[in-house]
Amino acid sequence: RDLFEAINNGDYPEWEFGVQLFTEEEANEFPFDHLDATKLIPEELVPVRIVGKMVLNRYPDNFFSETEQVAFCPSHLPPGIDFSNDPLLQGRLFSYLDTQLSRLGSPNFAQIPINAPKCPFANNQQDGHMQMQIPKTRTLYDPQSLDPERPRESVKKGFESFHEQLDDGIKGRVRAESFADHYSQPRMFYRSQTPAEQAHIASAYAFELGKVDTPHVRTRMLGHLVNIDEDLANRVATALGMKLPEAIEPAAPVQDLPTSEPLQTIGRTPKSLKARMIGILVAEGSKHSEIKKFEEAAMAEGARVKIVAPNKEVTLDDGTIIQADERVSGGPSVMFDAVVSIIMPDQAKKLAKDSATLDWFNDAYVHCKAIAYCGATDEFILSKLPVEKDAFVTPLAELDSFIENAKSRLWEREPKVRDLA
Repeated sequence: RDLFEAINNGDYPEWEFGVQLFTEEEANEFPFDHLDATKLIPEELVPVRIVGKMVLNRYPDNFFSETEQVAFCPSHLPPGIDFSNDPLLQGRLFSYLDTQLSRLGSPNFAQIPINAPKCPFANNQQDGHMQMQIPKTRTLYDPQSLDPERPRESVKKGFESFHEQLDDGIKGRVRAESFADHYSQPRMFYRSQTPAEQAHIASAYAFELGKVDTPHVRTRMLGHLVNIDEDLANRVATALGMKLPEAIEPAAPVQDLPTSEPLQTIGRTPKSLKARMIGILVAEGSKHSEIKKFEEAAMAEGARVKIVAPNKEVTLDDGTIIQADERVSGGPSVMFDAVVSIIMPDQAKKLAKDSATLDWFNDAYVHCKAIAYCGATDEFILSKLPVEKDAFVTPLAELDSFIENAKSRLWEREPKVRDLA
């Protein structure tokens, strides 16, 4: 919903499109095997070169036609690009074509509009289920001399793989020994994170392993974590109430690779309100002037605003009747990046008895979001909840502080509201 509404609002999601380019000689010097799909290439080692921008400027007009029928085939390459020896890619060169034949039910899947090239094409393919064209030629093979317009084999234009000289002259289906290093990169990844992210990783392990009923499986997983980082293993073991086992014997020496800041998410998230969503809780008699003040301040920073109320229609203090975007029971605060409450005392007393309203505030607080509150909210609602008045919980009068806080989360609050590993 958030993605759909952002696109409709003109707040198009966009990504910088970058590539990491290196020579084979440079790859041979990497402390890991670049052909191993489980490995990442740190940006400090090979800087990302930004070559463009990807903008998601529309939603599919018909989801089935434009998404469900898309057929990706890594074997379809433009001239000048060849296949690497990545074993995962080598398997998919076969499996993706096989998948499209089975999934779309026809060898003519390239004629489905979403898959069809925009330029004229000819592939010497005539019949088969769902043939959309009417081939008029007799010639569906090569070499041939009957139809000069049909595609012909060409030494100059045809695809030719790179002539690689193998050491022993035999290409075998053998995984390189360098793939055996399973721990160095996870160690680098974990140690590259901010403290909040490390707590999330440890807590996620404890959450998942807490659902494992077989003791020796939990023990074995902790043995793997010891090889990654002893602090991580200790945190997970403590959360599970288990003793830390001996490390599992690694198949290859574990390296202490340099940390990489670009691997962070929290540490590199820009502080901005652009395309974020602010939820404003109102009720009968709420001050229209205050609502407008927060709406205008948020939208001036590029944010979107939704009105949340107990009822779908609300009459404000000046007689204005507005329609709420969400009712409290159907618009939980997890939908918003920050929340505001502008309600009168009589309405606050009623809402203080409503579990959905109490959850609305409590969830915003435990998810480390900014909260702006009026006097009635403070007296009748927040006072009933374990909400500490930290830097991100501010009265309506501190509008500028709220707008600045809404651009991020207060991760320092998290250890106070959640049992982190």
